[in-house]
Amino acid sequence: MSISKFVDETGAQMRIFDLGRRIQKISKADFADIEDLNKPYPSPYLQHAWIGILTWNPKKAGNHNIWFLKLPLDEQNFIQPGDRDAFLNHWLRCLQYPDKEHGEAPCYYKPDQNRMAYFHSLALATLGQSHSDFYNTTRAYLSGDMGWQNWQQLGLQGIAEVVVSIDKDHNAKLVAQGIANMPATPLNTLLGFLENIEPDFPLSVAINDRLAKVIETGAEPADLAAFVRALSHSQNIEQRQMLIEVILLHPKSISIEVLASIASRCWQDLQGDLLLAFLNVLASNEQGQPAFNALVADLMPLPNKRDHILQAFRSEKRSEELMVAIGNLMKSVQQAG
Repeated sequence: MSISKFVDETGAQMRIFDLGRRIQKISKADFADIEDLNKPYPSPYLQHAWIGILTWNPKKAGNHNIWFLKLPLDEQNFIQPGDRDAFLNHWLRCLQYPDKEHGEAPCYYKPDQNRMAYFHSLALATLGQSHSDFYNTTRAYLSGDMGWQNWQQLGLQGIAEVVVSIDKDHNAKLVAQGIANMPATPLNTLLGFLENIEPDFPLSVAINDRLAKVIETGAEPADLAAFVRALSHSQNIEQRQMLIEVILLHPKSISIEVLASIASRCWQDLQGDLLLAFLNVLASNEQGQPAFNALVADLMPLPNKRDHILQAFRSEKRSEELMVAIGNLMKSVQQAG
């Protein structure tokens, strides 16, 4: 029995989301193939599948369930059925004996506040429920009517709902206007949510223009990381890759916060000269060899990434720091083996 088959048998509807590197929908067909071990998990993060499951029964209004799962993956990024089965058995016990205390579900995890807010916004949209009061407050703020310094009353939920509804209520225009004017604290929160959508060209231009100003006035690692996340799935691929190049040339790019954002969100862009530039900076990161090893280990299992990394390791354009880091990485692998 799989989660997909179980939900189908109950007559409920199900929506599955990947919550690892970004929040994105997984189709029912793909999830069924993943559960049946017909295909590997497409976007592993730290060797796990981070999944959000929303189920609801169309015949029972207001009756829905949400589960967050962190399922271990094997070396080929396939789920391990035993862990999935342990969760499913827990779910069955909860349904059979709803009045009993069953403890925490196997493989359960609690997403951070930002992911929780965004997932909740997706759930509202999926279930056709109304926006929270924070939605209109956020839209009023982004219009400039409240004054750009008066952001303290904004809620994560409202910002998330605006991004989820980016194609409605002229929200894309409001977000672009806000990006040009917001202070750093609410701006970075908004930019973080934008990693879950594909910003169109006008919105990407607004993000790039603000980034140029931030760099000119003095960017901190948190700022650079937020802009990386915001443009990580921009429809303007060439512009996105140019952004990564510019950020890697910035003195603050040696921050692990910046490098981790590039590795986790822009991994598909890391190939050829851009991958080599990333690895050269990573070799000089502020946290040293352990951080280098960790990010390389996270990238290696991703689709088509291993060969690109090994090719970069052999490049004649490697920096001296990268050559040293590669040597230390190989030593640690040999010692572990």
